Amino acid sequence: MPLAHDQRGFVLSGIALLLILPAMLLAASLLNMTQIGSESTSLQALTDKVYYTGQDIERVIKQMENNLLPINNNTMGKLAENYRTTTGLLVDIGGVAAYPLWTHVHDTGVNHYAGTKYCKITDVSPGVWRYNFEDLDEELGQDVDWDYNEPRLLVEKLDGSIRITVEEYEGGYHSAVYYSDRQPPLFPWIGNFTDGIGLTTVVENVIQIGAPVYVRDSRGAVQYSTTVQLGRR
Repeated sequence: MPLAHDQRGFVLSGIALLLILPAMLLAASLLNMTQIGSESTSLQALTDKVYYTGQDIERVIKQMENNLLPINNNTMGKLAENYRTTTGLLVDIGGVAAYPLWTHVHDTGVNHYAGTKYCKITDVSPGVWRYNFEDLDEELGQDVDWDYNEPRLLVEKLDGSIRITVEEYEGGYHSAVYYSDRQPPLFPWIGNFTDGIGLTTVVENVIQIGAPVYVRDSRGAVQYSTTVQLGRR
């Protein structure tokens, strides 16, 4: 039976839709592929930026060491700030990691560790530091004076070892000084202003000091972390 005029138009529209639909799907797929490709390119560029920033920070720190420039919390903080401003990335650079020295206060039983608020490390000259400990403790309810001289140790980096000298102990308590978990203590009994002042010991096979570097973008999608080893010259 012949189709009416309006019916023939409906059939043609249906056929046209069947012809157009694959093209629409193909266009949508191509658009999605283009978007994914663009995101991949952007991520690769961000990855390169984070990686090369981290590599450049390592290079600068090693150059600083080779030229005997101070590597400490102050200089590393300024270096990180410069890289944050220049690159727009989040950059953290730690100062020289502390040797694992700690004290045990015989009178109260507390332990105080380098790298905490109870020990202040100061630079004397390249490869020489002072480790200044507190023997009083806030957790015991004591009124801590934060004068950092109980004890004050001079630490000198040698070839694969460090030499430690007790310079002073301006307090009435007695303490022992340890390196990491090694036994016996380096100095078992120092304190009370005069006991053990001037004693010296050498610690062999010490843990290398280093500057930790952490670089990432604001979303944390790409990250770079390493520790720049120092003291190998």
